[in-house]
Amino acid sequence: MSGVHSEVPVLIIGGGPVGFCLALELAFHGQRSMVVEQDAGTGLELLAKAGTLNERTMEFCRRWGIVNEVANAGFPEDYPRDTFYCTSLNGHLIGSSPMPATKDRKPPPSGPEMLRKCGQHIFDPLVARAAAATGKCEIRYSMRFESYSQDADGVNVELSNVSTGKRFTIRAQYLVGCDGSTSAVRQQMGVALPGRQLDYSVSAMIRVQNIEHYHPLGKGERYMFIDKAGTWANMTTVNGVDLWRFTLLGSEDKLDLARLDMRKEINRALGRDDIPYEVMRVVPWRRAQTHAVRYRDGRVLLAGDACHTTSPTGGHGLNTGIGDVASVGWMLDAVMSGWGGRHLLDAYEIERRPVAIRNLGNSTENYEVWLDHTGYERVFDEGPDGNSSRRAIGARLAAALKQEWHSLGIGMAYNYYCSPIVYPDGSKAPPDEPSTYIQTSRPGHRAPHAWLPDGHSTLDLFGHGFTLLILGSNPPDTAAFEQAALRIGFPLTAHALPQPDIAALYVRKMVLVRPDGMVAWRGDSLPADVDELLDIVRGSPAGANRQRGHMQDTPALRKTA
Repeated sequence: MSGVHSEVPVLIIGGGPVGFCLALELAFHGQRSMVVEQDAGTGLELLAKAGTLNERTMEFCRRWGIVNEVANAGFPEDYPRDTFYCTSLNGHLIGSSPMPATKDRKPPPSGPEMLRKCGQHIFDPLVARAAAATGKCEIRYSMRFESYSQDADGVNVELSNVSTGKRFTIRAQYLVGCDGSTSAVRQQMGVALPGRQLDYSVSAMIRVQNIEHYHPLGKGERYMFIDKAGTWANMTTVNGVDLWRFTLLGSEDKLDLARLDMRKEINRALGRDDIPYEVMRVVPWRRAQTHAVRYRDGRVLLAGDACHTTSPTGGHGLNTGIGDVASVGWMLDAVMSGWGGRHLLDAYEIERRPVAIRNLGNSTENYEVWLDHTGYERVFDEGPDGNSSRRAIGARLAAALKQEWHSLGIGMAYNYYCSPIVYPDGSKAPPDEPSTYIQTSRPGHRAPHAWLPDGHSTLDLFGHGFTLLILGSNPPDTAAFEQAALRIGFPLTAHALPQPDIAALYVRKMVLVRPDGMVAWRGDSLPADVDELLDIVRGSPAGANRQRGHMQDTPALRKTA
């Protein structure tokens, strides 16, 4: 191994969307990073990847200053997002799940941003450019991660040039593996990735012009193809123009590429063989629900697919990974800046792993609807009986898959109430349902959105350090709180919000919000020991010991222990 070639605060392995979003989050906090990617560039291949950015991800894009670029990335605003269930594009229509086009939608009442379509072939280069433009992210392509060794002060990471094999060593304070489901970083950590293998699929990227001219169903975002055994394939628009992702479901032996006639399968879905199209890339993959048993080894951490994989039924994979970024980013900044305690990073896995397990489980529930093989025997029958059967199938699918097409609760309603750096108050959590989201200022939850008189969202107040919201027309004196924060170098900004509707939404007169926009504490009066509260929420050793006592004394937690 050669000597150390450079030093960097955070070294990120993996130049995909999670890696570059982590670089953006670190830059937002003023921290430098280096992204290492073994490919020669970003978005060099047109892969069948994620394309849906949920409302919470768009809120993070808002804080990084790229929300307009993502929103205007090219997906047509007038393109309908309907899902059609059919035997083929030119066969029997079974049913549909209507969804309005972008131009006909608005952000939900609970947030300033709405879900967007942005294919990864566009999103990945976009966030790579944005990360580079911060001036705080160095990108090194054609470099492969080989190994790491760590000590009390940092991590030595050995890399190799993909073309020449020449080896380099980078010294970092922290290493984050964002290198996907086969993560070499996770493998060296010795971390298992248990879970379920759901099936084997093959996806093809196809290009076809004006496909709506070749079938009677009309424009849709996706088409699900049904036969007597249930769902056997689906086709989803990538760019709302001419790119489509066609996915064939099956088993390992059925989807052997050496024997698979992909054009035959595509023509079967199209319902005719005279539609001109180009098959651009065919990729076999395993659909799985897996989650790492650990997210951290000292100064080495995992994020995104490196620590959890999911069926794409719901679009939760990438969005869950970007949630990881928002959590680990501010924690890394805090410990490197000196105000975060040595137990702060312990909370990362404690907070994010349950969220991943929850989201993965929901995705699998959606996919199991696809796998239901009952009740399809008469799907091809002609006449009234066949029509009746198809209507029943369509209604059943639309109802069962509602949470896949409408998943605001999955994106927004996760919570960190049991985190060691959240101060519990014994309150009851609102329902955690896939399709609905109820705003709450309860500790561990996303701080509620409300529009301010100047047109900004309350969410725009959060991010740089902690934020103390002082609410209502008769606010308490928070001088002791602010002075305690100043004494220990705890970054705190106070905002008075006298508006009655915002005060009612936040319930308490004071709400302490973390840099990631999650509530850390709330109350109508200052706690008896402000220093204790600050120690808890910043992960100091003293706070960790005190928090254990608070958690044991909280009735809501005793009931679920």
